[in-house]
Amino acid sequence: MSIIYRPSGRAAEYAHLAINHYAGCSHGCKYCYVPACTHNSRFFEYQSVRKDVLYRIRQQAPKFAGTDERVLLCFSTDPYQPLDRKKHITREVIKILREFDIPFQVLTKGGMRAARDFDLYGTCDAFATTLTLLDNYQSRVWEPMTALPADRIAAIETAKRAGIETWVSLEPVIDPEMSLQIIKETHHAVDHYKVGVMNHQNYITDWRAFGIAAIELLEKYNKSYHIKADLAKHLKGVAFNSIDTRKIKRTTAPAATCRAKCSSRLAADSG
Repeated sequence: MSIIYRPSGRAAEYAHLAINHYAGCSHGCKYCYVPACTHNSRFFEYQSVRKDVLYRIRQQAPKFAGTDERVLLCFSTDPYQPLDRKKHITREVIKILREFDIPFQVLTKGGMRAARDFDLYGTCDAFATTLTLLDNYQSRVWEPMTALPADRIAAIETAKRAGIETWVSLEPVIDPEMSLQIIKETHHAVDHYKVGVMNHQNYITDWRAFGIAAIELLEKYNKSYHIKADLAKHLKGVAFNSIDTRKIKRTTAPAATCRAKCSSRLAADSG
């Protein structure tokens, strides 16, 4: 399988291209679909760097040089799980993508661990986090080893201050009212929201009511959003405008414009 690959199914709603440079994930999220899909009983117990991953990315990167499709890090793992504190592979992956003018977007529950690489982001790149809950106790029940909600929000706020495009994945929706509260408490630092449902769990939720409330709130705050297909099917007859952020809009400007770093803005912010 190509290390830079094209996701299918529900994942394709998030990105046209993706890389999973780690195998396994230590976060232990109760709602995670990956162990079942991969039939990997040790998914949460054993994590590793994929074999020859940087070499493989470098070999394939020229094929995607100058693309307008953002590469997502990551779907079946987290780029900023604790293993990355030792290996720093995520930073090396980003460096290769920058070298070949390939735009990227990071999706993580690693919180402020991700901020150490914000200096590598350019004007075509984006930083995102998954936000499911605001309560620390509930977060530890559902997402035992992730960064706590406040830490993830701090990472989004730090990215926003650094001039980096930001988005939040409101999926899975564990508590609809809390998901709406997340929008209220984060809209100042978030450019875009992707809103879904709770899959693979057996409980009843009025998804139509939640979807309508979420759309009304996002439009109140004048926020760009994407309603995922699993939620959209409950919203027949409801007018909404899903925005696709999987691609960037390239202009005739030199590639260096897209490769511009945020280091100067970070320095200004820290001062």
